[in-house]
Amino acid sequence: MTIQPPPPRPRRRVKPLTVLIAIVIVLICLLVATDRIGERVAEDQVGSRLQAKLGTPEQPTVEIAQIPFLTQILAQRFGEVRIAADQVPVKAKTATADLDRLDIALHQVTVSDQQLNAGTVDGTAFVDYASLSTLGGADVSYVSDGKITIDFTAPVGGQTVSGTLTGRPVLVDGQLSLVEPQLRVGGVDLPQTLVENLLPSLLRTFALPPLPFDLTLTSITASDDGMTFGLAGRDIAVSR
Repeated sequence: MTIQPPPPRPRRRVKPLTVLIAIVIVLICLLVATDRIGERVAEDQVGSRLQAKLGTPEQPTVEIAQIPFLTQILAQRFGEVRIAADQVPVKAKTATADLDRLDIALHQVTVSDQQLNAGTVDGTAFVDYASLSTLGGADVSYVSDGKITIDFTAPVGGQTVSGTLTGRPVLVDGQLSLVEPQLRVGGVDLPQTLVENLLPSLLRTFALPPLPFDLTLTSITASDDGMTFGLAGRDIAVSR
């Protein structure tokens, strides 16, 4: 008796639709990879130029917030670009110190002439008390409940007066002021009416430094390790 071998199995034909789907998936993966790589390269280039512009010891981090990157770069428009930098040098009239941390977000960003042009900018800057004291020219320290003290020496009525101001810091017309101020001179607390009258002249010598990219101050909050400043700006240009 002869046993016949089983007939060969028919080869499965690959359906054209399956091949097309596989090709589409591969192309999508390539586009996504290209998009991510292009974004990282652009972010690194901007970060490198920012380091040279700001003079930071480490390269700032740059994040293009929205995706995809390729369509935005082709249109030369980005919804939002975030920048974070540590140890940013700033210069007051007679001293130089560092902003410990600068975090800003650029909105409505367009690209032209090797620059990022932002319609609006917002963010924060954090500065410790040692740097604030250097920049302001007077010793600043934290008390409690959001209040600080400023040890000052200033001319008052033709005489040089030294003392200590205490209060909660606020911004008035972009300059530092104090809420509920107290003034002690020679170990004596001066009357509140006199303190209110002397406060503007005493704080005039304590100047906040100019900020990068011509940003303006919008708020100020004191904590036990330093002050956080709110920042804002319009029509800001950043080299890329």
